Amino acid sequence: MKKTSLRRELLIPVTVLVIGVSVAIAWVSMKAGTDAVHTLTQRVLTDMVNRISNATERHLEGALIALESVSPNPHSVPKEQAFSDDMHALEFDLWAASGLFMNVNNYVYYGGDDGRFVGVYRITNNFVELFWREPGTALREVYDVAAPGDRSKLLRSEPYDPRSRPWYRVASVTDKPVWSAIYNNFTSSFPTITLAKAVYRKDHSLAGVVATDVTLQVLSDFLKTLEISKNSVAYILDAEGHIVATSGQESPVKKVNGMPVHMLATEMKTSLISETYKKSFEWQRQILQKNPSMPPTQQLELNIGTVDVAVSSLGSKQGLNWLTVVAVPRSDFMSGINQGFAQSVGIAIACIIFALTIGLTMVERVVRDIRKLTDAAEKFGNGEPLPELDIQRSDEIGTLAQTFVEMENKLRFDKLTQVANRESLFAQINYLRKQAERNAREEDAFTLLFVDLDRFKFINDNHGHDAGDKVLVIIASRLKAAVRDSDLVARYGGDEFVLLLKETKSSIDINNMVEKICSLVEEPIALESAMVSVGVSIGWASFPDDGDDYVKLIKIADGRMYKRKRDRKSNQMHLV
Repeated sequence: MKKTSLRRELLIPVTVLVIGVSVAIAWVSMKAGTDAVHTLTQRVLTDMVNRISNATERHLEGALIALESVSPNPHSVPKEQAFSDDMHALEFDLWAASGLFMNVNNYVYYGGDDGRFVGVYRITNNFVELFWREPGTALREVYDVAAPGDRSKLLRSEPYDPRSRPWYRVASVTDKPVWSAIYNNFTSSFPTITLAKAVYRKDHSLAGVVATDVTLQVLSDFLKTLEISKNSVAYILDAEGHIVATSGQESPVKKVNGMPVHMLATEMKTSLISETYKKSFEWQRQILQKNPSMPPTQQLELNIGTVDVAVSSLGSKQGLNWLTVVAVPRSDFMSGINQGFAQSVGIAIACIIFALTIGLTMVERVVRDIRKLTDAAEKFGNGEPLPELDIQRSDEIGTLAQTFVEMENKLRFDKLTQVANRESLFAQINYLRKQAERNAREEDAFTLLFVDLDRFKFINDNHGHDAGDKVLVIIASRLKAAVRDSDLVARYGGDEFVLLLKETKSSIDINNMVEKICSLVEEPIALESAMVSVGVSIGWASFPDDGDDYVKLIKIADGRMYKRKRDRKSNQMHLV
């Protein structure tokens, strides 16, 4: 089985859980924010495109109102009024009409069927031009005037016949107001369209045509004032796909043979206009045809990314067939969401780091104490001395540590004398032997002293087993006092003890230790009923000189102990 660690087992699930929850929350927040932005985008775009269409239609409606002020529609007045082509009366009417909506249609004029022409062009409040051509004359005179009837300042004279103009020819053959195509006004560089209307005398004969020019630059200026988003664009198209007005900086007019020509949407360098038109051409055509099944908004995938587009028909009441288009890159609307998401991610990462720091600290505290128990268990299994655990806890790990200590006492120490038992002795010998094999140092040598008590059976038989147990406890205590803290005292069985002396360097050291033990152990012992004493027979064996395993070492030490016992019985004292 592949080895793992408790830290990994605890930390990985916690990490995965914290990160998973954070990612799930972030995803839900992002999804909710994206859905909300999508819904809001559709509403904003729909409202914006309708606002543009309504504002544009008001501009176009102004042109109709201006013409109606000169020649009212018979259906809009209670009594039919015959049109008068009196030029002086018309001058007053055109002054009033041109002042109704000066920012859009400030040029209102009339061309008669006999070639007469009257026009008032309000360039500013203080600069008004009057165009005047009497019937039967070849030239049209242009005056700078301050009021109706003023002829004090002649600016120029020019050949002009209104009957030859496209607006006159088209309007003269229909009884409804008619719009011209987009063109550039000869008096300015602004794109313009003309609304013209035929007027009739009392006998219903054609008197001429009244017309007004609508400056489309005003529409572009209006679109530029709209605050949609940073990279959005709004534009107006005619039925042929020409740009009527745009909120962008690119001009919708190009020069062809020195003449200004209005550009098609597909010719625009602004990709948000050209790509949007190409991608949504069929959809826009269906909107123009008033297809009710067509949604007002669409989401397009362009080279610049996802773009939300809204389209609305425009000018149908005024006799035009235009489209209003608003295109907004999704990134504009998502910038706030992305910023909020980035902040949420930053907060989530900080929370993850904080949670993992706390979790890692808690895991480390748990793992540290469990590692102590694991190391102690390994040392115990190898026969090494058990280190002090120093685990001060009141939870399950503290209970486990206390239980471990108690278990070690039961398994490693003799219950009566509280010195090491036989199994613990063998484990210690094996541990020292393996350590010596790894290091091969002289300091790794050790010696076993096999200690057997003489006259112990006499104490048991004459004073009882309780007295014998007490003697064993006292002897064990004296043996522990005779050796170093690093040495080991073990009860081998009955009245036999084995001492494990580490780092013994010479036989002189061994003999000195034997003499010390004998003198301490053989001192009298006070019992409740008598003073007793025991004799000691000690044999020894050294590693590695006498053997390299505990069986051989114990056998040799035991043999030398019995030889010493025999010598004592025959009053012969032999030292090593």
